[in-house]
Amino acid sequence: MNGAEHSSSASQPDHTPEGGESTVQAVFSHIHFTQCLTPSSLMLHMSSEPVHQMSAPLKYSIPHAVVSFGPAGQLIRVNPGLSTQENVSQLEIHSLEVILSETQEQQEMRNFPGPLTREDLHKVDAIEFAHQRAGGCMRDDKLQDKSSAALLWNLLILLCRQNGVSASFGSDVAELLMQGSNSDGSWESDAPTLIDFNENTTAEAPPRKGDDLLTGNWTSFSSENSEKALQSYTKLLLAGRKKEALEAAMTSGLWGHALFLASKMDNRSYTTVLNRFTGQLTVSDPLQTLFQLLSGRIPSVATCCGNEKWGDWRPHLAVMLSNETGNLAVQQKAIVTMGDTLASRGLIHAAHVCYLTASVPFGVFTQKAERWVLLGSSHRQSLEDFATNSAIQCTELYEYCQTLVDKSFSIPSFQVYKFLYASRLLDCGLPSQAFHYCEVVGQAILRQREPFFVLTEEVVKVYTSDQSCHGDVSHKVYMDACMFLFVLQLSDRLRFSEGQFSEGGLSGVEQEPVWLKHLRARHHNLQVISFCGSLISHCLTISERKNLDR
Repeated sequence: MNGAEHSSSASQPDHTPEGGESTVQAVFSHIHFTQCLTPSSLMLHMSSEPVHQMSAPLKYSIPHAVVSFGPAGQLIRVNPGLSTQENVSQLEIHSLEVILSETQEQQEMRNFPGPLTREDLHKVDAIEFAHQRAGGCMRDDKLQDKSSAALLWNLLILLCRQNGVSASFGSDVAELLMQGSNSDGSWESDAPTLIDFNENTTAEAPPRKGDDLLTGNWTSFSSENSEKALQSYTKLLLAGRKKEALEAAMTSGLWGHALFLASKMDNRSYTTVLNRFTGQLTVSDPLQTLFQLLSGRIPSVATCCGNEKWGDWRPHLAVMLSNETGNLAVQQKAIVTMGDTLASRGLIHAAHVCYLTASVPFGVFTQKAERWVLLGSSHRQSLEDFATNSAIQCTELYEYCQTLVDKSFSIPSFQVYKFLYASRLLDCGLPSQAFHYCEVVGQAILRQREPFFVLTEEVVKVYTSDQSCHGDVSHKVYMDACMFLFVLQLSDRLRFSEGQFSEGGLSGVEQEPVWLKHLRARHHNLQVISFCGSLISHCLTISERKNLDR
């Protein structure tokens, strides 16, 4: 290649329709040519040939508008036109808050009084919002189980009223469960039951002669037959034939006599009478569930609920919550198993009611075997369908209820979803609320002794194969540092949009809030730890390779 060749190649016209490929080739030819020249030849070339400047083709043939988003909820627009000294293009700055004020998403975010903090929010406002959401669930035809979705919000209202204290939570929840158990008539059945859940019950007449004193059911025997059965039972006892008397009492429906006699005999006889007595009940009777639970067994309804045969699941959960047993582990396992069964049938809200009453810990999105991550949503969906605003708001309300009894309470794995919610607030043109969320999230992660965040690839694309870390500890510290970094970056974007900061005349460093300074220092420490961990792991790897080569 010589100077003449370069000059001719640089002046060749562009024959490509779009003009992009020939321009790129010309640029790379120019770079290759200048790299091949020596200083002496370059001086000779510059002195012998005139320099031809390359002109890139215009990206647009006519003037056009340029639109961009600002750092804190602004929309910047440059009107089309050729900018000259006499004619300057007009720059317009619009507010996304005003542009999106009529959208449903912004209205829903405005209605939510978040971030929910114990210091800034009275629980009356939180309860009012939950009431509105419960009513909205009953009007939402898209929900598969509207009553259970409303029940979940009402359960949070109950927890909020009790200031997060669950001392009498079981009996209160049982009462709440039964308030709507027959609202759609799904639980009403013609099958016999020993429990009447109706509140407005009329005064019962005394049992008639011939009624069973325990169940109150009219037996198939007449009065004469009942007297004969009792006389026969008495004669057998007078003759010392207790086993035959016990069998006669059960056959005649004299369950009161049978249970009393069996209680004075051996355990086997008593168990037999109990099994025969409970066998008279339908499998879907809540009393059957209670008897099985008191016997130390997982009730059958726990693995079979959620279909038409078993009716409504709520009376069964109510009877398990309102009756304490000596074995709390079995009771909790029964409730959790019921939640698993409901979740397997797609009744997510119903399952989460069970998990909430059983105090099941929250899991993380990447672990699909976890029972729940956000209230009212299944983490087995995609992140877009899972992390809805409603699910984040519902979970934040539960977290707020717990702060009423413990002001330092927070759900570690939930902070990343509050950060995601802050980003959505900014997209809707609400930078002030977004900054407040950054503050709440920042203070929460600073309180964590061992930061616990799982930032999946669906949330943020920060961890790729070419950024591999050596060792689980180094990887975890890296991910924790990423969480701090994201909160810092968004906070730095938004803090100058706050009114109290923009009005002051202080410098940027002096305007920085205390929590943001602590967050920045914590992030720096995590970066140092991550670097040291990676360095140590790298040195160990080199040492192991040397040992293998020997």
